[in-house]
Amino acid sequence: METIYNCHTHVFTNKDVPSKFLPLGLVRFLGKRRVSRWLGRLLNRINPRSSSDIFDRTASFINIGNYESQLEIFNILKGFYPENSKFIALSMDMAYMKAGKVAQEFTEQLDELSDIKDIFPEQFFPFICVDPRRPNITDIVKKYIEKKKFQGIKLYPPLGYYPFDERLYPIYEYAEANKIPIISHCSPPIVYFRGRITRDMLIHPKTGEKLEKKSNQKFAKYFTDPENYKFLLKDFPKLKICLAHFGGGSEWSKYLATSWDKNMEEGWFSVILDLIKNHANVYADISATIHDTGLHPLLKVILQDQAVRPKVLYGSDFYMVELSLPERAFSINLRAYLSDEDYRQIAETNPQVFLKHQ
Repeated sequence: METIYNCHTHVFTNKDVPSKFLPLGLVRFLGKRRVSRWLGRLLNRINPRSSSDIFDRTASFINIGNYESQLEIFNILKGFYPENSKFIALSMDMAYMKAGKVAQEFTEQLDELSDIKDIFPEQFFPFICVDPRRPNITDIVKKYIEKKKFQGIKLYPPLGYYPFDERLYPIYEYAEANKIPIISHCSPPIVYFRGRITRDMLIHPKTGEKLEKKSNQKFAKYFTDPENYKFLLKDFPKLKICLAHFGGGSEWSKYLATSWDKNMEEGWFSVILDLIKNHANVYADISATIHDTGLHPLLKVILQDQAVRPKVLYGSDFYMVELSLPERAFSINLRAYLSDEDYRQIAETNPQVFLKHQ
């Protein structure tokens, strides 16, 4: 019997989201179950005849985040897949993005994930989110990987740091030596640093390039740019790292619409493709990006490249993907398009290699 691995999921609750993540105190307001249920009913009634309407999707997203525990959310996720499926759950540390206070301590989120791991030891693979601004982060990483059975590490650079931040180097040394997998966000960000963009931040720390002061969301693309990983991989060439979202759907669409003229600037899709081909342990997952079925042909084509085929991972980005379409639809749409061999490659064979600590 085949085993499906979903390599990119989230089960964090609204207790892990900063209070000012949404304006006007809406995080705490919507965090009340009775409020979210009322809003869900209201949004569904706006267009009751449409099962795929954006209001339905938003209602579903809000209601999932308002469950009391990560275990409840994980049980919802499991229900979309065959019984023996396995899941990478990516924690999120949003305490330093300058969007207000987080209701519960980060270690509480991690301990709850550890409890789920105890219940589902063969199905649930939690990854610890690292932020160079968190005190003693290296010690925290070692504790949760060595004692709490966490499987890997999660990076989210658009929260306000570069992946080559030297404060993370002890973690990279540890990960490289122990072949611990890392998943790093690599698409235009929705969650991003909300603080003041200082004068020092307007100089790229590696290239010395003067950066344009933009809105925070646009500026966060500097942190997220896949070019940054060339500097990281120069120092840690054996690091096992997955660039999540493969650059994002907008970059895939840009690739399809742009000439291959070598004089033109490479888009993120091309940069990631080159990183995969030139580094033995660089992977990319297709989470969220492939909700657009118009991009399925491009995925099918790149899977025929033997340098790329072993490095692509299936992931959905649950429950974030609920804003675009239901989880089961995301999975079924993709599986129906790919051949059984291609689907099994990205949803079983490649994840097994990626997750091994050897």
